[in-house]
Amino acid sequence: MDNIEKTIAVINQMTDDGVIENYALGGATAVIFYTEPIATEDIDVFVHIRRAGQSVLMEFQPLFDYLRTRGYEIKGEHAYIEGFPVQFLPISKDLINEAVIEANEFELSGGVTVRVMSPEYLVAIMLDTGRLKDFLRINVFLEHDAVNAKDLQIVLEKHNLAEKWRKNIGRFQL
Repeated sequence: MDNIEKTIAVINQMTDDGVIENYALGGATAVIFYTEPIATEDIDVFVHIRRAGQSVLMEFQPLFDYLRTRGYEIKGEHAYIEGFPVQFLPISKDLINEAVIEANEFELSGGVTVRVMSPEYLVAIMLDTGRLKDFLRINVFLEHDAVNAKDLQIVLEKHNLAEKWRKNIGRFQL
């Protein structure tokens, strides 16, 4: 089993152990499941965490404690799991919440399953975020025919992003 599979296996174990309720890969790491590799410094993992009355600032403490007790290092915003920097991110919007719930599952080598945001949600999140690199990545998805136009349109309309799409990606018709 390669290190990435080991990293995902640890995240899956965190789910099995109840440290996180659910997760999905997002960001550049998720993009490679649908298009071509993109340089990234870390693995973005969007997570549902049981808050149990904790403040938002403390909600990740049990997650980091869990990893520390298993010998993993926490530096700044990253947990280093099997050699990979992992950034655990909270669910901050309905769009991201839905993306985690509706994530696709892929089987990696060694039988490890990973949850990955679908291309339609990834594109919608990139559009919503609106950085230059996000628009470039949207273009990569479109060039690779990696999105289902009808599904994307439903997501964009549901999350009030259809007009932003028309203004910023107007040359690509859905």
